[in-house]
Amino acid sequence: MNPYAVDYRQVLPAPLLHAYLDDFQSLRSFYAHDPRDPDVWPRMIEAAKSRTTPPPRKALSRILEGQNSRYGADETVLENARSLAGDDTFVVSTGQQTGLFTGPLYTIYKAITAIKLASRVSEETGVRAVPVFWMAADDHDYAEINHVHVCRADGDALRFELGPDDPNDRRSAGDRLMGRGIGPVLDQFAEALPDSEYSPSAIDALRQRCSAETSLSDAFARLMTLLFRGRGLILVDPTDPALKPLMRPVFEREIRDPLASTRAVLAASGKLAGAGFDPQVSRSPDAVNLFLYQDGQRNALSYRNGQFSNRDGSLSYAAGDLLDMLEEAPGQFTHNVITRPLVQDTLFPSLTYIGGPAEIAYYGQLAGVYRQFGLPFPVVYPRASHTLVGARTARILEKHGLTISYFVQGIEAVVDRKLRDDMPVHIAEGLRAARGDVEAHYRSLKGHMTTLDPGLSRIVEASERKTSYALGRLEEKTLRALKKADGVMRGQIMRADRLVYPNGQLQERVANIWQYVALHGFDIMKTLFEATDEADFRHRITPL
Repeated sequence: MNPYAVDYRQVLPAPLLHAYLDDFQSLRSFYAHDPRDPDVWPRMIEAAKSRTTPPPRKALSRILEGQNSRYGADETVLENARSLAGDDTFVVSTGQQTGLFTGPLYTIYKAITAIKLASRVSEETGVRAVPVFWMAADDHDYAEINHVHVCRADGDALRFELGPDDPNDRRSAGDRLMGRGIGPVLDQFAEALPDSEYSPSAIDALRQRCSAETSLSDAFARLMTLLFRGRGLILVDPTDPALKPLMRPVFEREIRDPLASTRAVLAASGKLAGAGFDPQVSRSPDAVNLFLYQDGQRNALSYRNGQFSNRDGSLSYAAGDLLDMLEEAPGQFTHNVITRPLVQDTLFPSLTYIGGPAEIAYYGQLAGVYRQFGLPFPVVYPRASHTLVGARTARILEKHGLTISYFVQGIEAVVDRKLRDDMPVHIAEGLRAARGDVEAHYRSLKGHMTTLDPGLSRIVEASERKTSYALGRLEEKTLRALKKADGVMRGQIMRADRLVYPNGQLQERVANIWQYVALHGFDIMKTLFEATDEADFRHRITPL
């Protein structure tokens, strides 16, 4: 099987993404830069250089070198971190929540895109561009990160969960230790992984970096550091107390004008809705785009009648109180989905953010917020997207003439379509002839009847619908009979479906990288880098 690419429209219903990729001019008022523009990088470099308030390069460089040293980073990463202290280094950034065992495959594809794009920008412009991965270690959405899947051909994707989600527990990922549950999860995960010569080293790597005393974010960082060794990927933990004072300008502005950013988001949301798109992020008019971290819990804030309060009203502060707290203990404040990009681009000399469909969508709501904060709006760049196909699955797809777009319709639709395509000629021709005869018969009959009495046309049409329905039922029963007779074909297609479109979703949203490390060794990373074309904004089908 040769690799190939398909348009996103064939695999993902995302109208705004499709417009962004196929008709950027229609969205020009929401995004400042077309990612396909060959001149965009020199312009972004100049915009980053001319910022009113420059990024805190030296402090940031020192902190990131320390963070990545703790994760076991190699000299390539540390040198990239040190280079941020100089005025001629710029950032290609991406990020994701710190999922169990690095989470779904698209996390890996984001990092690969950042690394390859940074290299290309450096080559094309002559400046140094370094890849940065922002770990959402302060996110408290445990249900998003507490599990991992292994996709198998002999059944549904197996889910392994570190612990149940408690919606009242709003600790950040950086404060959540893996705990005693990690031992059984690792044992079960190891049992489910493909058995090969590489699986022992894959499991050993996981066990070394995932212990009861390790936080979810630290385990994520150490695994990413291992997977991307030698690639120069700088990881960022925003919960680091040393970083918090550098974020203070964003937090202070949000406190001093607490609803300005929300008003800008809502204005953009209204324009997007008027253009026919559903806004990705919803905000209530009184929402403040900050969290206050107290007693180990993240508290979302609202602003009413001159007071900042949390959801249940147990916390209430005037602006002056929060500003005093910010001065004394900036670590008590964290950003949300709106202010995360502002914090990141305040800290870094950013050129671009690499995101998936949802992130591209919510950046369309942020142009006004960037203007308020006096920051250049980044190039919003689509991440790479793959479906990985093993040799056995590739043979099934080729045998039955199937592509990834077939599976988006659902497995039953795939089987029905294949059965229709392969239906015995005499049956297929008989059904077609019967439909043609019915149409011709009723067309003639209707002509004769309406000359006799125009009111009879409705009776003829009703009779035609009943006959057509009966023929449709006959075709359905024929397909059912063929399914029973061709169980081998159905079984093969179902096995392929479980691997290329597990749980009715794109593989990259369910499967985890360690399934492929166990099967192919760490060379799988080289394969993915070689298969990724960061300038081709299509979904790629990649044989392994």
